[in-house]
Order: sequence, then structure tokens, then C-alpha cells
Amino acid sequence: MTVYRMVLHTYWTREKFPKHYPDWRPPAQWSKVYGVSHSRSYVLFRLGRRVSPSVRQFAESGRSDTLGAAPGTLDVFGGAAIGQGLGRAEADFFVDGNHSRVSVMTKMIPSPDWFIGVDSFDLCVDGNWLDSITIEVDPLDAGTDNGFTFTAPNWPTAPQGVAYRITSKYPSHPAGSFFYPHLRRLPPIATFQFIKLREYELSEVFHRDSDDRKYDVLQLDKLNHNNVDVPDGNRALSIAEEVERAEAPRIYSDGSLTTPDSSYSYYSITNNTASTEEPRSANEVPNPTASERSALRSLARRYRARRRRKLRGDSTDPAERRKRKRTRLLDCRVSQWGEWSPCRNDGNCVGSALRTRRIIRRQRPGGSPCPPTAQSRWCATNCTTPPPIEDWRNNLT
Repeated sequence: MTVYRMVLHTYWTREKFPKHYPDWRPPAQWSKVYGVSHSRSYVLFRLGRRVSPSVRQFAESGRSDTLGAAPGTLDVFGGAAIGQGLGRAEADFFVDGNHSRVSVMTKMIPSPDWFIGVDSFDLCVDGNWLDSITIEVDPLDAGTDNGFTFTAPNWPTAPQGVAYRITSKYPSHPAGSFFYPHLRRLPPIATFQFIKLREYELSEVFHRDSDDRKYDVLQLDKLNHNNVDVPDGNRALSIAEEVERAEAPRIYSDGSLTTPDSSYSYYSITNNTASTEEPRSANEVPNPTASERSALRSLARRYRARRRRKLRGDSTDPAERRKRKRTRLLDCRVSQWGEWSPCRNDGNCVGSALRTRRIIRRQRPGGSPCPPTAQSRWCATNCTTPPPIEDWRNNLT
């Protein structure tokens, strides 16, 4: 199991995209990020195909309540919304040998059904986890709403079209908000960066007694950084994107694909092979047992708990936290305060009420002493008739 951090940088500014740039009602911004790590059998979205109803809802409204865990997924994660066109969001997620791919998307606001995203990017190449990779992305159209501008009204596409990439020349309508025919390509509107944070190994330790039972132990892998040539992968990715942009008008003409095999690669960092069967990841392992899945879930919970403590600013050393916990066990513990007693006035207008609490555990050597167990306050009853002046004078002396 490996922990990655997804970092989204957005560059939707007036300087880069001046045409129809939305300044208000609402201004340019991004929805929350939705991501999932998964196996090769799962598809969040795919260019050239119709999106699912859940993805359609996200692309049109930014709502992700119908998106979630599904067969083939490992970890569902999310990043915070970005309240302006230029910004940053991040999130951590887990992958393993059987779920080495990541898909992520976020909606452009305002827009008919436009979003940015990454589809089924494999973080394991030749049996090695990528240390870091950055992917430039263009705006995508989910194919569910008509409209060429950011503020186009909600006009559903009937029948529903396929998802496609928006380029500087496609769609070729002059009213399009991203139609810049003088540009060879659009400036990158965002980048997704995936950074490997930590790598774990699920090892098997055998108990050599008569029953020869097997136990699963999680150990932190001390491997050095791998030698995957990330820059070459990025160059191959850029070449694939350029080819797609050049062929986009032919591929997406009339809302349908025209390639011989009726499929189109979103992007790739390796050369396509003639085989129709996708090569199996070198890091792929048989399906884990129930005990292994339980151990992996426990690892994920512990990691996220540490992450939450770090975000809260609790960077105390674990030994120091254990010391504080032991100290708390030596402190005196008391119960909650009881109810206030009836007001006791001894015949006067002003009296007092009392409440108490009990000691649950007395102080031990090195612990904090017990706080007060009784508390009083002033109260007043039967004040309809003022007391004689002599009584007030007596109270003052």
C-alpha cells in the first residue's frame, strides 16, 4: 500500500482566458474535488463515452452525493473547493497493487457541464510507484448540456452526447468561451500533481509452532526512490495530447467517434501495443484476505488520524503525548456539578444556594490536586416585604 498526495493547481485567470471571463454572479471558481483510486475495471469517466448519471450530476451542479465507493475502488477522497479561478487544493489517498489507478475531477463554476479531470492514470509503471508526476489538463465537456459560454442556460443535450475535450478550435462555434482559433492550443487551465508520500509493505510472518499459523504484519518499507523516468513520461503524455488535439475535429465530429476501433485514448505515458488485453501491473497481487483487508483499513485509519492531528497543529512527539496521557491518569477526577439546592435565607431577603460534586479518583503522586467540591451563590426569596431598617444596619456591622 502506498500513500499519494494529489495537488491541484488552477490557472483560470482573465489574463490567460479573457473571453467571457466571469467576474460575478458567480465569479470564476471551482467545485470541491472528487477522486478515487481504483482497479482497471472501474471507470469514473472516459472521453468518447457517455458519462454516468452520477458524473452528469457532478458536472452540471457540482454535487457528489451520488458518487461513492463502487466495485473496483479502494479509496474515495476529496479536496476543498477553490473560491476563485486561481488557487490550490490537495488531498491524500491510498493505492495498492490491485488498485494502482487514480481518477479525479472538479467542476468549473460557472459552466453548463464543463469540468477538468484525470481518467484512470496508472501510478505504477513497470512495477515501480512513480515518485512524482504533473499532468496538464484542458477543460472537458460532459456532453450532457448544450451551451458554448460559461453562463449558458441549462439546456439538456438530447440525446445525451459523449464527453470530449475542449480545445482552442473545438467546438468551432465563434461564440464559444474557449474558442481562440489563433492559438495552436489553449494554455493549461490546471495541473494535477501526484506525489508519493509513503510506501508500506504487507509482509507475512510465520509462527513456527506446531499449528504453523500465519500472521499478517504491516511494516514501513524503507525502499529508496525508484528510477522511473518521470520527465520522459511527461513528454510522452504531451505528445499524446498534441495528437489528440490535432485529431479532435475528426474524432468528435457529429458527436460520435470515427476511429476504427470505436475507442480513443484519453492520454498515455507508454506506447500502445497491438494486444487487445491490457498488460497486468507488475506490482499487482492476488486479492487480499479478510485479515489483510482489515490490516490495510487499520493502517489507513491511523494514517488519517495522524494527518488530522498535523492539520490541527498537534505536532507533539508521540512519546510526549504518551507522557501527558500517563500524567492525566495520576490527576484527581471529579464528577459533574449537581443541582443547586433550594435558597436558604434564614428569614432574610438575600440567601445562598449550594451545589456539590463528588471525587471519582483521588490524586496520585505526581498528579494534579482535586478542585473544590462545593460551590455557593447568592439568591433571593420572599422579598415582597422589605426587612426592618434595624436588620439592615445589623447586617452592615
